[in-house]
Amino acid sequence: MRAWVEIYKENLIYNILKLKEIAKNREVLGVVKANAYGLGSVEIAKILQSININFFGVANVEEAIELQEAGINGNFLILGRSFNEELVEATKRNIHVAISSLDQLIFLKENNLNPQIHIKVDTGMTRLGFDVDKVEEAINFCRENNLNLVGIFSHLSDTDGLTEETKKFTLEQIEKFKQIINNLDLKYIHISNSAGITNFSDEIVGNLVRLGIGMYSFTGNKKTPYLKNVYTLKSRILFLKEIHHESFVSYGRHYKLPANETYAVIPIGYADGLKKYLTKGGYVLWKGIKCEIIGNICMDMTMIKIPKEIINSIKIGDEVTVMDADIINDLNIDEFCAWEFMSGLGKRVKRIFI
Repeated sequence: MRAWVEIYKENLIYNILKLKEIAKNREVLGVVKANAYGLGSVEIAKILQSININFFGVANVEEAIELQEAGINGNFLILGRSFNEELVEATKRNIHVAISSLDQLIFLKENNLNPQIHIKVDTGMTRLGFDVDKVEEAINFCRENNLNLVGIFSHLSDTDGLTEETKKFTLEQIEKFKQIINNLDLKYIHISNSAGITNFSDEIVGNLVRLGIGMYSFTGNKKTPYLKNVYTLKSRILFLKEIHHESFVSYGRHYKLPANETYAVIPIGYADGLKKYLTKGGYVLWKGIKCEIIGNICMDMTMIKIPKEIINSIKIGDEVTVMDADIINDLNIDEFCAWEFMSGLGKRVKRIFI
C-alpha cells in the first residue's frame, strides 16, 4: 500500500462511551456525515451500533440511503435543509428531516407528506433554522395540521472558543434554546455538539447529544486530553536521494535544500488529502523521529527532509506516520482544520479498521 489510515475500534468505542458518560448518559446521535468525517460511514455506523447507538446524523438524503442500503438499521436525521424532492424521498424511506422554514411545512401539508420532523432553531449560528420568535408558529402549524413533529434542535456555533466573549455567546445560545423548550414535550431535544459536551458539560440541555468530531478525540483542532487517538494516517518511503549541491525542491522553487542533505519522497499528496499548507511546519514521523515536509506538496507525492542521524538507517519501503491526534496537537499552522483534514482524505487512501 502507498497510503492508508488505520482506525482503532477500541479507542473509538472508549471515546464514545466516555463522552456519553460526560453527557450524563443521554441518548447519542452519531454524526456520520461526509463519510463519517472521511473514515468510512458504514464501518463507523456498525461500530456505533455495536454499543447500542442507533441514531445517525447525515448531511443529505443520499448519505442516509447509502447507509440503509448497506444494511444499517436505525434512525437517520438529515441535519441540513432538504430540497422538496428530497423531502419526498426521505418520507418514503422513513428518514427524519430537519425543517428550517414555514414553506417546507406548507409543502409537506399540501403534498400529504408526514415524515418525522425536527424543527431547527437559529439561536446564533445564522445558517439555517427558524428565528427564535418564529418557532412557536412552526410548532403550532405542525400540531394544527397533524404533522409528525418529533424533535427540536439548534446548533452551537463557537463551543471551541474559550475566550470570555465566546463562552458568553455560547451560554446565550443555550439560554435561548432553554426558553424555547420550556414545557415542550418532544422525543428528541438537542443542542449540544461534540465541543458542547466537552467544554460545556454542565450546560447540556435536552435528552439527546450529537457526537461527531469528538468521537475521534478532538475538541476543535486539539486533542481532548482524556480521549484516545482513533486514527493514524501512514505512508511509505518511495525514494531516497542525497544531493551534492544546493537545489530547489518541487514546483515553484519555493524551498531550497542545502548541499549534502538527504530527502525522501512519500507517495501521498494533496489528492489524498495532504493539504499544501502543511509545508508551513508539517512533518512526518519515522520511528518517532520528525522529518520535515519540504517544497510544495504535489498531487501524488510529498518530499521530506531526512535528519542526518537516520540517513544510514532509513530505507525504501519504510513506514512513516503522516498524521495522528498527537501530530495534529503539535501543529502550529493557522490554516489547519481537523474536520477539513479528515473529511478530505482521498479515496486512494485505504481505510483499515483494527
